[in-house]
Amino acid sequence: MVEPTPPGPNSPSPFSSKDIVMNKKLLSLREHYDLQDRQGNYLGEADGNFFQLPAKFTVFDRNHSEVMHLEGKILSLRKQFSIKDSSGNELGVIRKKLMRLFGSEYWLERNGVEFMRIYGNFTEHDYQMAVNQAEVARVHKTWVSIRDQFNISITGNIDPRIVIGSAIVIEEVTEKRHR
Repeated sequence: MVEPTPPGPNSPSPFSSKDIVMNKKLLSLREHYDLQDRQGNYLGEADGNFFQLPAKFTVFDRNHSEVMHLEGKILSLRKQFSIKDSSGNELGVIRKKLMRLFGSEYWLERNGVEFMRIYGNFTEHDYQMAVNQAEVARVHKTWVSIRDQFNISITGNIDPRIVIGSAIVIEEVTEKRHR
């Protein structure tokens, strides 16, 4: 496992890299993710809270400036989170499909219209994101002893904030189901 390199003045943004490693601490009172590139350079972090209702996360860049936040909806038939930029403008709403014969499925809406479909093996944390049936990103969990590590590869033309935000939401929903 590569330990994150502390931020420096020339560190890249988490939103300029196509390959992102998202590390989650396993034993923590807070939800915390460190974002780094494949070389171990610090890109940013995300913070949330186990005990907050609805669940909320804030994502920061390497200079600890907010770049987006995620807000869960407390009263909803299905799991739903809004992904918003630092000014509060909505980038999308991610929802979990209520019923599916096998497995789970998520989708992201923009302005009330489906924009992206997320499918795969969520129990194993191995899934893809597709826009118009073309893959734009994939997420794969690497099982590590001290922390969970998620490898995020952006393979298409998509706002990286949506990909990172979706991965955090799916991890939150999947883990809450198993707690």
